[in-house]
Amino acid sequence: MGLPPADKEERMFVSKLYTDKWTGNTNEENLIEDPNWQQIKTSICELDGKSKTLVSLEADDESYMMIGGGNNGQYIVTATLDHEIFYSLLHPVDYEVAKSDTSVKKINLSIFYQALINTNSNNINFANEKKLVVGGQAGNYSEKICVNLPQCLIASITFAESGELEPLFTWEQDESLVMV
Repeated sequence: MGLPPADKEERMFVSKLYTDKWTGNTNEENLIEDPNWQQIKTSICELDGKSKTLVSLEADDESYMMIGGGNNGQYIVTATLDHEIFYSLLHPVDYEVAKSDTSVKKINLSIFYQALINTNSNNINFANEKKLVVGGQAGNYSEKICVNLPQCLIASITFAESGELEPLFTWEQDESLVMV
């Protein structure tokens, strides 16, 4: 007994895929109607923070996700489900599963060390920021919202298929993304 034949591809929640392509200060926007996952993945993987800086996944005027950046393997992911409240995907906190007393000490030391770095650098704005180019504009973004490519791809496939924010990730309601 095999799988039923795939007569047609299941329709995604997302109905439009927009990408940018900058030449100097001129943007050549590209639109793909009813994109499939491969087109979405390719567009995100092509982000380079130079000529390709933004991918927008849209379902309607109310619900969309934007993935920007790409320079130095850093991205920002923002989404809204109602065009009123915006969310930013947060960089994951790395925790090991404690299997012994030694690994517990390593985790605690790692947390302490990271807290010390954060405390010392809170007085210096640029230490907690990364410069990314999003939508053709350079900006300084909080390090906590700069995520890696695998995290972008997982968040985007969840949104593209279901219109939901990936529940395994941490999302923060956003006031402003760019630091001034």
